[in-house]
Amino acid sequence: MKKIFILILLLILCTGCIRINKEDNKDLIIDEVINNKTSPNTMAMGYKYYLPLGVTKTYDKDYNQKFKYEDNYIYLYVDVVSYYYKNLLNFNEENSVNSYYYRKITNGDKVGYAKVTKEDNDLYFIKIVYNYGKIESYVKESEINKVLTNSMIILDSISYNDNLIKKILEDDYSLGAEKEYKINKPEDATSRFTEYLNENIIDDETHLSDLPDY
Repeated sequence: MKKIFILILLLILCTGCIRINKEDNKDLIIDEVINNKTSPNTMAMGYKYYLPLGVTKTYDKDYNQKFKYEDNYIYLYVDVVSYYYKNLLNFNEENSVNSYYYRKITNGDKVGYAKVTKEDNDLYFIKIVYNYGKIESYVKESEINKVLTNSMIILDSISYNDNLIKKILEDDYSLGAEKEYKINKPEDATSRFTEYLNENIIDDETHLSDLPDY
């Protein structure tokens, strides 16, 4: 029943039947997603998550996934290191100033925020940091609610495999992998995420021409 409710919510958003305040609409989306547990259906390295209907995975490497929903691309990075050591991601620089939409999200031990900002090219930048994962996407204003819904479903459904993550980290250490894990002061995974973008947007150069030059 819970999955059906979320699918109905997506259909309502797609047909534009909800006529309420934009802020309330986005708050409603987030509330409905975090209050309705969705079981994962997709495996990744050390975790799994639910991939909503209509969202396709176009890239998958380590802790980075790239999805396509209609004409929109969604980028996911999961910080399993911060999760394993139970270090909350750094939210200090994120606030509601000059934001089209901003909300802090708390659901038990899952915390984070959702932020939407308007760009100069009439696109809107969606950034959600939640449940030790981060999603980023550039969309048109009419697509915000649909991408926000799918992104929240993915992030909220992430389930971690503690034993597998421990083994991965131990193997990395024993092999002398050159990886920097800032346990005490995590940096919100920004450097690794933007590096991933630089390496993997070539195939979508035309569509992603609106992305900033990292």
